[in-house]
Amino acid sequence: MEDDEDIRSSLQEFFEGDGYPVLSARDGQVAIDLLALSSTPKPGLILLDFMMPVMNGATFLSNLQQKLPDIFTSTPIFFMTARTDTPQLAIKTTGVLMKPMDLDELAKVATRYCTPDA
Repeated sequence: MEDDEDIRSSLQEFFEGDGYPVLSARDGQVAIDLLALSSTPKPGLILLDFMMPVMNGATFLSNLQQKLPDIFTSTPIFFMTARTDTPQLAIKTTGVLMKPMDLDELAKVATRYCTPDA
């Protein structure tokens, strides 16, 4: 999830270029709605912007934990942020990726947690 359309588009191109299927959302509420659809495949990884309008990253995590606990507990979740003073969250995430994104680090995360389409 990323509210900046250019960043969201670039991330989608990056992952799809390596053969990974991508679902993208502009904010946490759109993502919750998308993930709640029975036709949506379970994600292998969630990249989550910390600051977004409508529903920020921390609120998304709380909603995900309450509404879709199976996805919350079994999916690696990484916050993406440019802030160096990101507060410690009560809800566990797998890690933090700093903006601007290091593509090598992003590729390592994808390789570790995702399976590309055949």
